[in-house]
Amino acid sequence: MRASILTIGDELLIGQVIDTNSAWLADRLSELGFEIIKILSISDSSRAIAEAVNELMGQSDIVISTGGLGPTSDDRTKPTLCELFGGQLMLHKPSLSLIEQLFHKRGLPLTETNKNQALIPSSCTPVLNYHGTAPGMIFRKGNCYLVSLPGVPFEMKNMFTGGVRPFIEQNFTLPAIVRLTVNTFGIPESFLSDKLRGFEKYLADRGITLAYLPSPSGIRLRLSATGDEKSRLSSLLDLAVNELKGLIGENIFGFNDETLPSAVSKRLREKNTTLAVAESCTGGYISHLITQLPGSSDIYRGGIVAYSNEIKRNVLGVSNELLMSHGAVSRPVVEAMLDGTLRVFRCEYAIAVSGIAGPTGATTGKPVGTTWIGVASSETQQVELFTFGNLRDINIQRAAYTALFQLLKFMNHI
Repeated sequence: MRASILTIGDELLIGQVIDTNSAWLADRLSELGFEIIKILSISDSSRAIAEAVNELMGQSDIVISTGGLGPTSDDRTKPTLCELFGGQLMLHKPSLSLIEQLFHKRGLPLTETNKNQALIPSSCTPVLNYHGTAPGMIFRKGNCYLVSLPGVPFEMKNMFTGGVRPFIEQNFTLPAIVRLTVNTFGIPESFLSDKLRGFEKYLADRGITLAYLPSPSGIRLRLSATGDEKSRLSSLLDLAVNELKGLIGENIFGFNDETLPSAVSKRLREKNTTLAVAESCTGGYISHLITQLPGSSDIYRGGIVAYSNEIKRNVLGVSNELLMSHGAVSRPVVEAMLDGTLRVFRCEYAIAVSGIAGPTGATTGKPVGTTWIGVASSETQQVELFTFGNLRDINIQRAAYTALFQLLKFMNHI
């Protein structure tokens, strides 16, 4: 089965808005067993919409489009689709009711423009929008379906999950497909690929595909198996994961949606302990990663962005002698930052980071990317030197995730 994705909006073409919808939809459609053959972004013009819809429907079993369904004059998707598929714009009362509820909840007056959002072509099957004003629409032409959804990501995602996916499952014969993502950290992609060369042959012999998905937060290894029986496919993937653990077990920190922050948080809870952080070059990013998780107050005591030497001295107790003789970006200073963090926050575990994020600040022997990262408990500490790249934003991210991975390993070995 073949699927295409169409995103509509001038704002996408000029770079004003980043298209995250296509990536999300491609992932969900491939999970269902579709082959994604084309992703296309076009302008808000009737001609462009008509040409793209006709082209993609001639090549696909299903086309998912997002955007162009707003109440303003530059949103031309709905009238264009009405012309393409026939029928006339009709009031869809369930959608109007949802729009009225939405405006009442917000304490806003309901205008005729907003009411017109509930007008949809009589030739479509509507998809209710519980989080916005534009309903979705499903059209059929021959053996192909077109699904038109709003471009607002959280509206689109909820509508796809609650309305479109059940429709697909009812109208398509879907293969059994099982996917499992193994999350790794601490090994470059090229080194990982070399290490897994034999493993890739093992997978190919069993009909399992492997994709490498690298980012500053680690490399995700996505294993996929397709067939007729899910239980058999799941067993194949379980065996494959056991093989993988034997090869790179020290680099695996979680599976599927687990992240390094969630893995660290989980481990802290298991040990009934707390964490505090002292950050210099990461500027609070480690704290952000931890506190974006619900319930993080259970395991996170607090943090300090000790960006200046004055704060390192006066708050964390780093001696002026250490700062003058070794510099802020050094092992002795990070060791002292760890001691100060444990003392100030009275936590069981601490992280401290000091580095040169760039693009300025490099000195002789300390190029941009030089970063000392330390983790500690009340009994012991571990401090290591890392050298990242020349890009400031990436250095900050890598330092933060490396610190979390160092802490996770540290907790697992003491």
